[in-house]
Amino acid sequence: MDLPRTAPSGRLRTRLKPLIFITHLALAGSLSVVMPSLAHAQATRHYDIPAGPLDTALNRFALQAGVALVIDADKLKGLRSQGLHGSYAIDAGFAILLHDTGYGIARTASGYLLVELPKESGGGNRSETRLSPVIVVDQRDPMGTTAIKRRTIEAMPAGNGDITSLLKLHPNVQFSNTQMSSKTPGEISPADISINGAKYYQNAFIVDGANINNDIDPGERTESRINSLSDVPGQSQGLALDTDLLDSIVVYDSNVPAAYGRFNGGVIEASTRKPSKEVHGKISYQTTRSAWTKYHIDPQQAENFENSSSHFDQPEFDKTILRGTLEGHLTDNFGLLANFSQKRSTIPTSFYSSNNVAAMGLQKRDQERSIDNYFVKAFWKPVSRLQIESGLTYAPENNTYWRGNIANSAFETQTGGLQFNLKGRWDGDLARVEHNLAWSRLDQSRDSDFDDYYAWRRSTSKDWGTSAASSLEGGYGDVEQQQETWQYRVNADWNAFSLLGASHRLQTGMELMQQYVRYERLTENSTYTTPVSTTTCTNSSGVTVDACAMGTTENGNWPGQLLSRRTRFTTGDFDFTTTQWGAWIQDEIEAGRFTLRPGLRVDSDNYMNKTTWSPRLAAQYDLFGNRNTVLHAGANRYYGRNITSWRLREGRNQLRYNGEVRNTVNSDWTVGTQATNLVKFSELDIPYDDELMLGIEQRWQRFTFNLKYVNRKGRDQVLEVSGTTLDQPSTDPTLSDSYTTYTNGGKSDTDIVTLTVSPLDTLNWFGTQTTGQLVLDWRDSKRNAPDYISSETDFYITNPYIQYDGKVIRYASRPADNYNRPWSLRLSSVTRIPQWQLTWTNFLRYRAAYSRVAQTASASSSGVYHQGEQIAVWEKRKFNHALTWDIRLGWEFPTTRQQAFFVNLDVFNVFDKASVAEISNVSASGFKTYEVGRQFWLEVGYRF
Repeated sequence: MDLPRTAPSGRLRTRLKPLIFITHLALAGSLSVVMPSLAHAQATRHYDIPAGPLDTALNRFALQAGVALVIDADKLKGLRSQGLHGSYAIDAGFAILLHDTGYGIARTASGYLLVELPKESGGGNRSETRLSPVIVVDQRDPMGTTAIKRRTIEAMPAGNGDITSLLKLHPNVQFSNTQMSSKTPGEISPADISINGAKYYQNAFIVDGANINNDIDPGERTESRINSLSDVPGQSQGLALDTDLLDSIVVYDSNVPAAYGRFNGGVIEASTRKPSKEVHGKISYQTTRSAWTKYHIDPQQAENFENSSSHFDQPEFDKTILRGTLEGHLTDNFGLLANFSQKRSTIPTSFYSSNNVAAMGLQKRDQERSIDNYFVKAFWKPVSRLQIESGLTYAPENNTYWRGNIANSAFETQTGGLQFNLKGRWDGDLARVEHNLAWSRLDQSRDSDFDDYYAWRRSTSKDWGTSAASSLEGGYGDVEQQQETWQYRVNADWNAFSLLGASHRLQTGMELMQQYVRYERLTENSTYTTPVSTTTCTNSSGVTVDACAMGTTENGNWPGQLLSRRTRFTTGDFDFTTTQWGAWIQDEIEAGRFTLRPGLRVDSDNYMNKTTWSPRLAAQYDLFGNRNTVLHAGANRYYGRNITSWRLREGRNQLRYNGEVRNTVNSDWTVGTQATNLVKFSELDIPYDDELMLGIEQRWQRFTFNLKYVNRKGRDQVLEVSGTTLDQPSTDPTLSDSYTTYTNGGKSDTDIVTLTVSPLDTLNWFGTQTTGQLVLDWRDSKRNAPDYISSETDFYITNPYIQYDGKVIRYASRPADNYNRPWSLRLSSVTRIPQWQLTWTNFLRYRAAYSRVAQTASASSSGVYHQGEQIAVWEKRKFNHALTWDIRLGWEFPTTRQQAFFVNLDVFNVFDKASVAEISNVSASGFKTYEVGRQFWLEVGYRF
């Protein structure tokens, strides 16, 4: 059969007959030996092709390049290209336009032919034939944007499978010193992270265009606050999403576009997967446990650890993760995806603390952790220019704790919640417009087994006490906190146009958000103390009174005991609503080799009653016009988040009544004194970071080298200040003259240098395919601001000098004491061995030695003076370097062409290195906390 004649130069032929098109595919390999001139194929020219339907983009490219191209437009329906801007050779231009489309180009004697890339065998719904880079840097974007694609998400050992655990690949992301503590390997909550030295609660987490931050009280996670009377532990991510849901994670760490706001650190934007065309599914089970984990515990604490009664010491645990997915299209243009995951961790600990085990015996009780994800997504493309997505996520997290030595003290915390989003995108003639509407309800609540707390003497009826004077029982009651949010966002990416000799690509948008926050004490709570002797618990009216127990006491031989004092929290609630809006405009200007992206974002809210203006500027210069050497620069301002806890804390104490007394069962409780308000909320300035960055991107010897410097200056950071006295005595009886409030006294200064080396091509060696990345980062961070919930004294405001390392310095100049390894090296690689159906992933991380600083003497007791004022003394303790090697071995056994059993074996800290993560104090006797040793995870499943 004769081949059809190729379309004239500069024209595109579509609608090929199916048989002719198949013939083209079959003969593409033999025709490709008769290639057009290589010089013509590799000649570069400038292109300006906007994002849009793939067939349209290819048509424009062929016309501008002056080449013939044969495609079947029917097969390209629904596929899009991100466009092409800049100078490219023809082959390179086709490669960018066809990236991640499943199609490639074959050159023939008479032009170019679009060919479908073969699918992998035995891979279920996997269709890529070559590995993606471990971290993808979009070369068209200003430096500071990186992406982790689906293939890397699947390949990396990620432990609990949360978003932030994957970000250890990223050079500008830092984790807490104790994030991998050997004391708490049973935890499953997402890790907190710092980006470019900012606070861990000052990042923006976005999923499918909707913000998922917990603004109720994201800092409530410290050991001393988990058992708080009125507060509930929380975390920065409102929804703990499993990475099995995700198609990609994009991190903006610098040069963040104007479309993103309300952060000081960075933006983590996750996109959930779209349903596949064909019906596919997966079911898997993953597990690890203490028996598969090597612990490294300070010998001074080993015995206490083994007999732990604390949720912060976990000598035993058992984790499981069950996942399932079903996806496919019901019609050509409508698809559904359903996904679930259930994460469970059981942590047995002793009822009695270790110092009481010998006398009282070892009695195990289970603490439990659970995170569920239930997700449904619909994708509909009614016409070629319109696509609509809708997703419903239910992601509750429930943690069960109990307090050592205290009977009936169990309580459950609830975080997470529900989110619904609706997204529509229209590819118009002038712009691509995307609308996002989202609603979410997030919790940070507590449900206690007992509403009241009792301090009994040990007796025949209260016999669990650790001393004759004490048998403790009960809890602190039920507290509910909720954050309900409506979000609407519209963004328009306008088609490129020419003006004054330059190409312009405008982006405009706006967003509205209304957030309702509520705190409610659901049950009345009393803390009963001071037992007195009684012979009965029934009063003269025949009523059994509360906080009374019969049974002979060991101390005093009382026949019964009546608790005679109490502090009471009554039921009550308070709430408020905040409204926020933002708008932005940004222009990407391209003139020859120079690209400039100026932008401006404005935000306003009625919480702080402030309007902020955030200028953004990013620039690129293609030094030689071939993208081999590109210079980058940027100057940006980022305004942070407003934590609603700053206002919620005001007034909580007004539910409290102190000093209520009774002496006998026939006495009524005296009416207590209502507590004064100890927290005063006042409107604050919005914390902000100013950023300067410089970078160079160099392609050399089939590698890309990215060298980047970022300087961040954080100002107006929020601090909690205790003991502040009102200028005038308060006329409000609920407000104490001495109270806790918040101030903008915090600041930070951070310098970060990163070098990233990535291969341009997959390394093919003896039938294997390998890609990887090398990252080196160095940082210097100083900050005077503790977390907003810290009750550190305010000497850094009243007396800003300290003695550190034998020298007097300003408090603000001390090194940061967390999230601050001075430099690290990260090497990651993914190797596929097709003949064995095996994928081997490696992640090697070296973190340099560093010093932790801590206060060893307060300003009132140090005996050290500066300028006539006594100052605090700080000292440092050196930490050794840390080297960890994590691997994943993924093996598949195909049962049919589209189905396979699979097994994933993850090994963390292969070398079983004992790395110190923290020291309890800087003295020589300080207890060391080590990172977890070698740990195995095993996942088995079936993909179809």
